[in-house]
Amino acid sequence: MKRFLCSLIIALFMATPSFSLERLTITLGLLEKLNSTEERFSQQWQKAFAPNNELLKVNVKFYPTLTALQMALNAGEIKHMVLPEPSAEYVMRQTGEYDPVLVLRSQGMGLAFGFREEDRELRDKFNAALEAMRDGLILSALEGMYIASPGNDDPQPVKFADFPGGMTIRAAVTGDLPPIDFIAPDGTPAGFNTAVLAEIGRRIGANIQLVNIDAGARSAALASGRADVVFWYEVVKGAEIQPDIPEGVIVSEPYYEWEKFIHLRKKQKQQSSSSWSWNISLPDFMSLYLGGE
Repeated sequence: MKRFLCSLIIALFMATPSFSLERLTITLGLLEKLNSTEERFSQQWQKAFAPNNELLKVNVKFYPTLTALQMALNAGEIKHMVLPEPSAEYVMRQTGEYDPVLVLRSQGMGLAFGFREEDRELRDKFNAALEAMRDGLILSALEGMYIASPGNDDPQPVKFADFPGGMTIRAAVTGDLPPIDFIAPDGTPAGFNTAVLAEIGRRIGANIQLVNIDAGARSAALASGRADVVFWYEVVKGAEIQPDIPEGVIVSEPYYEWEKFIHLRKKQKQQSSSSWSWNISLPDFMSLYLGGE
């Protein structure tokens, strides 16, 4: 009986297409999510974007800054870095070092200001200012100017209004999501982040003091009192658990939303159009675009 079972197992193994036994592992790099772990987010990514792909295993690694993310990709520590569409396009245009690999749609993604839980009054003031800016097309104009069609030159710093005797709000920016959250090479915040903060400060009569931090230090900056507001937390509309918003942090209404994440890899040597076609096997396709480890 044992001999028969062994023979049957060998026969089944030989009858199975070889590619079905091969499983590719792809390591993705993302900016750090402050209310999740790499293991948990790996599972969430696989479930959201490739739930039926039995040939693919996803590993996610978090990085505290965009620079660290790029260094990991350049060093081969990760296969792809994953960024919101405008940031991916900015990085490709500015560096010329990366190719887009995958475009994944994820509706309901947005960025919102983050505050300490006890600062609900300040959060409500920001929400009121954002609503007025949205209704007056100010947010749309700033998005068009700084995000939708940015030039090759870096944006200029925005001048903040001065309110003698007014309250001062320390606002943390990261520079890790250009051109949305941008810091120039000389360390000066500029562009969309400063334009939005300057307009909110003008509307609520507050002096805005900018604080430069890493994306991975956003919640630490709030908890320590170094910042009163953080320029961005990533929000997922309708999600019961927010991967980027830890306990003790409250957020404003989103001021910017997008629908696409783009996976970038190191630029490959140009292939001729005749070197491959869509008439290839699934394993070959996955190796070509995903790159197993």
